[in-house]
Amino acid sequence: MKWFIWILSPLSLLFSVITRTRNTLYNLGFFKELQLKIPIIGVGNITVGGTGKTPHCEYIAKTLDSEYKLALLSKGYGRNTNNFNYVEVNSKAIEVGDEALQTKQNIPNQIVAVDHSRVNGIQKILQDFPKTNVFILDDAFQHRSIKIGLNILLTDYNNPVYKDFIMPVGKLRESRIGIKRADCIIVTKCPENLSEKEADKIKNKLKFDGTVFFSKIKYKNIISVYDKTVLKSIKGKSILLITGIANSNPILDYLQNLNVNFRHLKFSDHYKYESKDIKKIIKTYQKSNDIILTTEKDAQKLKEFNEFKNLPVYYLKVTIDFLWNKDKFDKKIKDYVGSYSSNK
Repeated sequence: MKWFIWILSPLSLLFSVITRTRNTLYNLGFFKELQLKIPIIGVGNITVGGTGKTPHCEYIAKTLDSEYKLALLSKGYGRNTNNFNYVEVNSKAIEVGDEALQTKQNIPNQIVAVDHSRVNGIQKILQDFPKTNVFILDDAFQHRSIKIGLNILLTDYNNPVYKDFIMPVGKLRESRIGIKRADCIIVTKCPENLSEKEADKIKNKLKFDGTVFFSKIKYKNIISVYDKTVLKSIKGKSILLITGIANSNPILDYLQNLNVNFRHLKFSDHYKYESKDIKKIIKTYQKSNDIILTTEKDAQKLKEFNEFKNLPVYYLKVTIDFLWNKDKFDKKIKDYVGSYSSNK
């Protein structure tokens, strides 16, 4: 492995120089940032892969849902287009992206849109819905073309930024120094029993001057993909687990802790399922499984295949919660948005 790192190190150094130069040019004002008199919350990371951006965006949206007209904007990963699109509850994942579709279904009364150009996306939404008074940008930490008022950086407890390296040696999109642009950091996917002593050690290793929060995954109901009925229990059932996400380990740990029998078919993140994949899934299911279980994100794509309609296909509902200082985080969000009260 050391020889592998040695070969790729020059590429990591080059990537670091490029990203640092880009950020410096933004910091000095050579590259312009679009500034709007409206609260813009960015949720992102400096790591390639899943840190839980979408459920944290949804958490923030639900915190503000009753008081503000929100717009959630993302790139729409996994879709076959790059242009601007509004997401509707009956949109197709291939057109708007699996995570954006999931978000719209969880927050149906708010605007959800996708665009590879965040500037164009924001301007389009404000043109169509001028009363929009809060924007939440999913995966926008590196999108410096927009001035983000509250920059929230996520880092995975299982792969914190201080243990990682710049691509292609590691998974960092930019140097660790980039965390200084954040207004707060959330360490995600923490174990339930994380001690405050260990949390303090993590804070020290992050070397971040701002507030650090700690969140955990909450597994809630197991819901039918088609009729939304809730499965009361999976004990004693044989499960075929289908995942197309960056990190399946938390789900695997959850099922193992429940002591249930399951088999796992793993696909790459934002995987675009094809007919051959569906045939493989069904063939595997028919061998000795009682139900097919998948993620909420994968469910957006799998439900479009007619072959599943007569099969027991469920998804595991996931949300997030904070280990400590939930009220402090909520207050930080509300205080920031409330400072723009004239836009209410």
